[in-house]
Amino acid sequence: MLTINIGLANPVMGGFNTVDQTLKAALPYLQDVCQVRISDDGDEPTVIIDFAYCRDNLKLLTYALDQDCVAVFDHKLGKGTLIGDKADQWGDFNLEYFQFTTARETA
Repeated sequence: MLTINIGLANPVMGGFNTVDQTLKAALPYLQDVCQVRISDDGDEPTVIIDFAYCRDNLKLLTYALDQDCVAVFDHKLGKGTLIGDKADQWGDFNLEYFQFTTARETA
């Protein structure tokens, strides 16, 4: 299973993408979606989606939503990555900032 975090802030247009707009853009890229959550827990409102695999390159999703990058966590590998043209400007994936659809136990 994979989990993606898509922030709603839109750095290109200013303001925020809506939840509906974000889901409409994201769901065609994701196969076997099993859970969706909207969070206000972090620095910006975030759409969090659990899914089985990608149908297409997630970098295309970042273009559709004017995002610098999106964060994706691979549960099988136990690691995450940032995907997008400006991912390098955000540094390395940081699990402390990543949000899951449900609470995770810490080791």
